[in-house]
Amino acid sequence: MKSVRKFLRKDPLRNAYQISMLREEEVEVFADDKDEPKGVILIREGTISMKGDKGILVDLFDEVEPGEYRFHSIDAEAFEAAKVCVRDIDDRPTWMLKRERDKFGEPKMDVVTLEEDEAHEINEYWGLGESDSTEYIKRRIREGPAYGIYQNGELVAWSLTHRVTEYAMMLGFLHVKEEWRRKGFAKAITEALCQDAIELDVTPVVDIFKDNGESLELAYALGFEKIGEGHWFSGRIPSENN
Repeated sequence: MKSVRKFLRKDPLRNAYQISMLREEEVEVFADDKDEPKGVILIREGTISMKGDKGILVDLFDEVEPGEYRFHSIDAEAFEAAKVCVRDIDDRPTWMLKRERDKFGEPKMDVVTLEEDEAHEINEYWGLGESDSTEYIKRRIREGPAYGIYQNGELVAWSLTHRVTEYAMMLGFLHVKEEWRRKGFAKAITEALCQDAIELDVTPVVDIFKDNGESLELAYALGFEKIGEGHWFSGRIPSENN
């Protein structure tokens, strides 16, 4: 496991999701070499995340149980390996962006810590596909940081974190209800999260789907810069007879 961490820490921001997976219980780790890996596949709760040389990853896929999975790759090599080994790929590519400290500011309005009771409403706006992400959102609110803005007792804007490693704070869920947009709420919540990033001495990063032009424009306006592209996709690892 130490060698896998060392391998992933060569690019700690782009590999933040995978680094955080290593801290989770019940994560399966596949690597080509126990001392100096050049390819790694991590599996937890039906999600496969991969990094490394295409040929090595293709070989590692032989060790993975057939079935339906959600996949994550942060470079072209890993995605090319998946295209060899995975069937029925439904891909949605992303840009990963980071925000440097010289772009940080102070929140200019009241931002409050979210409560778990808000998870149901947040899920209505964020839920991926047909899935109910309420329990995951509750966990992210508990583990934090997670902030919102209220107007007349109504939650109108929010943002949470997906993962926090020793290098990166992965922001997500950012949403402002349509009738409350263009009032600086997104910036205020982002600045609150970035202040926490300063205290933790980590870099804020976001992963945004390429077809989400509105979110990308907002990220650029807030001072985020691209550091790479990746893929989140569903698919099926076939059995030998299929």
